[in-house]
Amino acid sequence: MSSPTGGDDTARPGPRLLLVAPQPFFEARGTPINVLHLCRALTGAGYRVDLATYPVGQPVEMEGLEIHRCLRPPGIRSVPIGFSKRKLVLDFFLFWTLLRLLLSRRYEMVHAIEESVFMALPATLLGKRLIYDLDSIISDQLHYTGVVRSRLLLTAIRRLERLALRRSTAAVTVCRSLTEAAHTLDPDVRVFQIEDAPLEDSLRPPEPSRVEALRSEFGLHGTRSIVYTGNLESYQGLDLLLAAAPRVAERAPDARFLIVGGGGERLAALRRQLAEDGLDQWVVAVGQRPSDEMPEWMALANALVSPRSEGENTPLKIYTYMHSGRPIVATDRLTHTQVLDPGSAFLAEPSAEAMAAALLEALEEPENAALRAAAARRIANEQYSWPTFRRKVLDAYRELLGTSR
Repeated sequence: MSSPTGGDDTARPGPRLLLVAPQPFFEARGTPINVLHLCRALTGAGYRVDLATYPVGQPVEMEGLEIHRCLRPPGIRSVPIGFSKRKLVLDFFLFWTLLRLLLSRRYEMVHAIEESVFMALPATLLGKRLIYDLDSIISDQLHYTGVVRSRLLLTAIRRLERLALRRSTAAVTVCRSLTEAAHTLDPDVRVFQIEDAPLEDSLRPPEPSRVEALRSEFGLHGTRSIVYTGNLESYQGLDLLLAAAPRVAERAPDARFLIVGGGGERLAALRRQLAEDGLDQWVVAVGQRPSDEMPEWMALANALVSPRSEGENTPLKIYTYMHSGRPIVATDRLTHTQVLDPGSAFLAEPSAEAMAAALLEALEEPENAALRAAAARRIANEQYSWPTFRRKVLDAYRELLGTSR
């Protein structure tokens, strides 16, 4: 992937904002993509953005953006998705970077992503306005991923989230379920719902030669491909997909499942499982691939699948799936149904039998599948695109700051 850039040539110095992102920046995955788009939208409108973030990730050059990376502790070179000890250590160092910026510079707004809102609460004591940007409800995420099992600790985290909402000028959410959750925590909180937009690299037309090269590399000639993209975390529901695979293969022996993403021990464990269960005749654990290959992987797909089993926030990949024009098969859960419906996707109850039936329907009814894929692309172009994201971000800031930008 080329170095991401952004900002309009017409940008002019304007109000200074502090954006706090406790993630690698930049990496082509969910929240960092959202942060990149926030920076592009704001700097493009003339705002000056200071970004406090982790000391790992791809360099980004953008007019109007000044990146402040916290100290890098010895031995930390990457940050996995989700909760980890590495994140806790980096958050400690990020807090001190944030505090230094708060005490040395004047900001019109502090925009805190996910858990960084807890670090940013001192900003309200200094009279600064605060935006709480929720990509998830942290207490819920820690619960369904199994990281925290103590009811008392989860209750304490939930109270801290409620406090953060009450001290914030406004909240930003990425989907309807998070908007409703924010209002449950604090009925009076002002919420701006701004859905994610896919990275532009993932929306370019696929190159036929690269599609053919992947088809040859993975022996996909004469097959129908079911493609999953994303990480290998348990909440993604890959166990459901693997349980459905033999049922699909029984009626469609030419079907192949491609799991694109993941690495390290999780990928190694998945490959061992496929071999031990005899699923490797139908399922290929591809592993992590460059983000600029995604259009080709999408083009390979007779169906794109999201078997997600936990959580309610809509994953960014769903918007990429919708833009691709390929048929989508997804579990019939709020994480999907707040953007998809039976007219734009094949929705399945979260069982192996139902998932297999929906996948077979997508493979065996190509005309129906094409109609639903076209509907999904139309919805994505109208509601979940970069221009729509940019407009919503700038409208929110105009309201909150009372500016004409």
